[in-house]
Amino acid sequence: MKREIHETDMIHESEGIVVRHSFLVMIQHWLVALSGLVLLFSGFGQLPVYKRYMLSELPGLGWASDFILQFKIHMAAAAVFTFAGIFHLVYHYIEGGRSIMPLKGDVRESIHIIKAMVRGEKEPPHGKFLAEQRLAYALIGFSIVLLIVTGMFKFADNLPGVTVPYWAVFWNTTLHNIGTVIFLLAFLAHIGAFIVKANWPLFSSMFTGKVNLDYASERHPLWVDEIRRGRATRNRMMAECVVRLFAGTMVGTGVIMGALLHPGWYLLPALIAANLIQSAFTRWCPLENMLVKMGYPRGKDFVWKYYDQK
Repeated sequence: MKREIHETDMIHESEGIVVRHSFLVMIQHWLVALSGLVLLFSGFGQLPVYKRYMLSELPGLGWASDFILQFKIHMAAAAVFTFAGIFHLVYHYIEGGRSIMPLKGDVRESIHIIKAMVRGEKEPPHGKFLAEQRLAYALIGFSIVLLIVTGMFKFADNLPGVTVPYWAVFWNTTLHNIGTVIFLLAFLAHIGAFIVKANWPLFSSMFTGKVNLDYASERHPLWVDEIRRGRATRNRMMAECVVRLFAGTMVGTGVIMGALLHPGWYLLPALIAANLIQSAFTRWCPLENMLVKMGYPRGKDFVWKYYDQK
C-alpha cells in the first residue's frame, strides 16, 4: 500500500508550528551559502587585495595573502558549491518544489509589498514565498550557474598542457567576474531583507525548518490553505528518488572536478553517477539489479527500514 510521507509543508496543530523546510533543504541552503562566502573570500584573496589594504596584517590573517593557499581553498569550496548547486537542481526538479520559481507579476507585487511595509499597510496574502524571494532566487540561481560554468573553464585553463585562446580566457574571466558581482549583490540584498521585522521568522526557519502557525496563517495564508487541502504531499517512492539523486550528484560532482586531472580514472564513477541519476527518473537501476543477482539486498530495503520502524 502506498503511504504518503509529509516530509515538508506539514502543520502540527498541537505544537502550533508549520514545517517550512526539510533537513535536506536546509543542508542545501547552508552548503551553498557557506561555500559561496568562502569562494568570495578566497577569490578576492587571489588578487593583491588583502596585502595591499593590509588585511593580512591583522592577527590571525597572515595567510590571507598567500596565493597558493587561497587557490586551494577556492578549489575545495568550488567542489562543495558545485555539488550543492547540482543537487539542489535535481532534487527540486524531481520533488516538484517549484513554489520558489518566479511568477508573472512578481516585480509589481514586490513594489506593492515594499510600499505596504513603508506605509504600515496590510500586505497582500502570500504563498510559501514572497514575490521578492522568488525574484532573489532567480537572480542568485543565475549567478550560481554562471559561476560554476565559467569556474570550470578557469580551472581547466590552469591545468598543465591546456592552452586556451586569449579571447576565450578574457570573456570567460569577464563573465566569471560578472557572476561574482551579481552573487555578492544578491547575497547582500537577501541578508538585508531580514532587517524587516516581519521577515525575522523566515530567517530563523532556515535553522529550525519551522515557523509559527499563527504567523504563517497571517502572512502566508495561501500556503497554509494549500497544505490543508493536501497539495503539499509526497509519496514514499519520492524519498527513494532523493536517495538516488543525492548519491548520484555526489559522485557526479567528484567526477566533474576530478576528470579534468585524470580523465581515465573517473570512467567507472561516471557510469555509477549516470546510473544513479537516471534510475531516479526511470525507477530502473541496472547496477542495483546486478548487485541483487550477486546476493545483495535492494537499496530501498534499507531506505524504508527506517520509516517502517517509526
